[in-house]
Amino acid sequence: MASSRAADEGTLLKAILQESATEVMVFDADTLRIVQANPAAAKNLHYQPRALQKLTPLDFLPPEDRQAFHTLLTLLRHGKKRRTALSVHCRRRDGTLYPVEVRMLYSADHEKPVFIWIANDVSQREATRQALAHSVSDMHAIVAHIPGMAFQIQRRHDAPPTLRYVSEQSAQLLGIKASALHGKPERFYKLILEEDRPDYLAQLAQADGGHMTFNWEGRLWMKAWKDVKWVAIRVSQRKDEDGTIWDGIMLNMTHSKQAEAELLRSRAQLSALAAHVEAVKEQERLHLAREVHDDLGGNLTTIKIGLSWLMRHLPSDQPLLIQRTAYLDNVVDQTFEAAHRIASNLRPAALDFGIVPAIAWQLQRFTRNTDIPHEFSAPEDAIPLGPDAEIAAFRIVQEALTNVAKHARATRVKLRLVREPDSLRITLTDNGRGLQPASGNGHGFGILGMIERAATLGGELTVQPAKRQGTQVSLRIPLAALVPDPAE
Repeated sequence: MASSRAADEGTLLKAILQESATEVMVFDADTLRIVQANPAAAKNLHYQPRALQKLTPLDFLPPEDRQAFHTLLTLLRHGKKRRTALSVHCRRRDGTLYPVEVRMLYSADHEKPVFIWIANDVSQREATRQALAHSVSDMHAIVAHIPGMAFQIQRRHDAPPTLRYVSEQSAQLLGIKASALHGKPERFYKLILEEDRPDYLAQLAQADGGHMTFNWEGRLWMKAWKDVKWVAIRVSQRKDEDGTIWDGIMLNMTHSKQAEAELLRSRAQLSALAAHVEAVKEQERLHLAREVHDDLGGNLTTIKIGLSWLMRHLPSDQPLLIQRTAYLDNVVDQTFEAAHRIASNLRPAALDFGIVPAIAWQLQRFTRNTDIPHEFSAPEDAIPLGPDAEIAAFRIVQEALTNVAKHARATRVKLRLVREPDSLRITLTDNGRGLQPASGNGHGFGILGMIERAATLGGELTVQPAKRQGTQVSLRIPLAALVPDPAE
């Protein structure tokens, strides 16, 4: 009965060893010759089971692991340890190595004492560990080279947020070591300029109290360097089993903000220069228009009077002289018309009567020259524009009509002038072919000039497709730019 039970247990144990993924080998305690090996051991070592029985563990242990192996065998053989474990590498038949964790046992219950080798292939675990180590190393390298400070905030369930991680760049960015900031995160708040703190606190409150759980830009007073620094905070949120984690980065925006401010200053200077150039041009046009009207007109009038006197005193028997004098009188009339046209182009006399008559005159001239009919609507009350605003609005309308004549292929234009509560709005709409793709920066110099003129008045000019067909140019000038200063 007992022998039968022992046989059954032996059969069961053998079946388990056959199916186990764990390496199991038994080798003679004296010769170290492998007595038995299960399929998992043969598979991992790339040997046939019978071929393994001609080997010893020393045949597949690399030289650097053999000394530790012999030491363990000695401890087991002398009874100092009943079982022991070690981590070694095994060499496959093709020469490649793989890591194993081995448990060794010594048994003297058989005819000959044996050692039992039980090992697990930990290649996958080792690969995972190395990959994780490389990943952590790579992450630290990335964080170390970003132009800013990385941080991580954690909020566990029903607990206030805590600063979980701060990169070493905090010393360069904030003048505070990572360990010091980690211990007292509130030190960051003390760096914020007083005028920027309300916005920071408002953003913080909007984020439901989560420290730095938002996108924010502001200025810090760097006491160590006695300087102001711009920073930008960018945060992303994710959930984990313990609560919420915010991964963030704080970037130094000082150089970009300085460049932006310099760009704005340069643009303001260019706008001021452009406005000055336009003002000088308008003054020159006004001066030339007056000279053409007064000086040239006066001289032409004198010539006209002289020719008229000469016509009256020429002998009637000199038809050739009479004919030549009449021709010169006609040339003087044509010169009068040319001078009037030149003066009007330089500075339309209609501007002396206000912006509405000036635009109406410009529209009539446009229709006369292009045969394109127009519609015009404007308030009956006079609009008290200052000289600069008046001439700028007139020139913008003039340029818009020129664009219609040159490019739009329109058959009708409509211009509306509306006095709004806080601004004057001029809208010009045509039924032409609409906006066409342009090269370069997307705007012709004419439109850019219109936009710049509007900007000098604190206004805004937009060019967009009309609702049905064509193009709509809309100019808005704030009322503050309309009424001239009484002190001027």
